[in-house]
Formats: sequence, structure tokens, C-alpha cells
Amino acid sequence: MQINKLTAGKKLTVTETEVLNYIIKNIDSVLELGVRGVAKKNFTSTSTVMRLAHKMGFRGFVELQYKLSTMIENPVNAMNQANFMNDDQIQTLFQYNSKATFEEAAKILNDCEEKIIFIYAAGFSSVIANYIYKKMLVLGKRCLLATPSDSVGVLENNLDMMGVFITVSKSGETQAVIDKINMLKDEPVNIISFTSEIINTVAKTADCAIKIEDRYKLDEYNQHANNFFPQVLEAFEYVIACYEKMQNESTNI
Repeated sequence: MQINKLTAGKKLTVTETEVLNYIIKNIDSVLELGVRGVAKKNFTSTSTVMRLAHKMGFRGFVELQYKLSTMIENPVNAMNQANFMNDDQIQTLFQYNSKATFEEAAKILNDCEEKIIFIYAAGFSSVIANYIYKKMLVLGKRCLLATPSDSVGVLENNLDMMGVFITVSKSGETQAVIDKINMLKDEPVNIISFTSEIINTVAKTADCAIKIEDRYKLDEYNQHANNFFPQVLEAFEYVIACYEKMQNESTNI
């Protein structure tokens, strides 16, 4: 947890910041210690601990501990407790995809350790692709991001190092995307696609095709309000939740 974001504008003293750091690092045991125990561990007074709670916007120490514990909760546990998405969001994603599809996408990402993840999209889809690219970088993955305006050499020159190809295509018939996928036919590259739920070329050729509801299939220029792109982000984040679960399970083996 980045404590500077948590304390922004709170005007905490050095001692209060140290107490807050202690609480965060010992979040599972501080409630048992209580205000007096936390104060003693930090060589300060109970009033300092209570003042910290009030400055952070809470009524007391117990509420402070509870809120902090939910903020730093393991995201894997959050998903297991159905807190990651509400029921309507999950139901929409599972209307066209099985849970196994998301787990397969997560496994592909998990297995891609040394290879490059190549992310490609055109038009409005490139905005989503840029988000996926940055998320992958944050997770420590080696990535490249390209759009039709980039030279074909960006893909060709990295084929030997590529392990995964991720693409977003609302129609699933974007020719630039299809051309890139055709270049991968004889390559040991796993393809993950996010397209509309209708039968389309991109989804048919992908190793893992995630289908998203598209209520305006003929809206080529994306002129109408449409939940397709927000749902792509939700689907991608669900893949990441599955990926984190795999990472956590492998760590605990």
C-alpha cells in the first residue's frame, strides 16, 4: 500500500506516520493489542493513536483497523468473496464465456515468463489495448504495444521473442488485426482475443477467445453509448484476478 496516497492532506506528524506504518504492517494483530498496546509498541501515548484515527477520518481505533484491513486485503481473497465484481457484472461476462476461458487466459499469461506479450488493436480498441499494455508492465511482463499506424516490422522483428499476442477488436473483423494474426499461424504464439459475442474471424483463430456483449453491432464509428469497451476492461481485470490467484497458489506450494 502506498501510504503517501493514504495520508495525503491529513497533516500527520512524524510519530503519527510511524504509528500508521506499524498498524499497516501488523494489521492482523493490532486489534488484539488495542490502543494501549499499539501506543506502547511505538513508545507513544494512547492519545496519539486516537488522534491518528480521527485525522484519518475514523471515529476510533477499531474503525481505523477495520478500514485499513479491507484496503490491504489480498485481491485473491476479494475475488473469492465475490467482492471483485457484483453479481450482475459476473453474470454478463459468463453469459458468453465460461470461467475456464478466463482461467485459460490467465494460464497463458502466467506461463509467459521470458517471452514478449505483444498487444495490438486499432481505433477505439487501441485505448483499451494501451490500458492492457500498462497493466502488464506493472505486473512485470515484457510487452510491446502496436497499432495499424506502426510499422509491420514491430511485429516481424520480434516474432522469435513473442509468446503471447493479445488483441481487442469490437467486430472481430478488423483487417489489420486479422493480417497480424495470419502472420502468427506458424509461430508458437498463444493468441488471446477480446471481441463481440458474434461469430467472427478473430475469435475463431484465437487460442483463447473472450466474447463481450455488443448491443450496437452496426455502430462502426462508436457513435452511440455502448458498454462494450467498459466490459472488455472488466473481462480483462477478471483475467488478472485469475492470474493473481495462480501466482498466489504457486507461491504457497
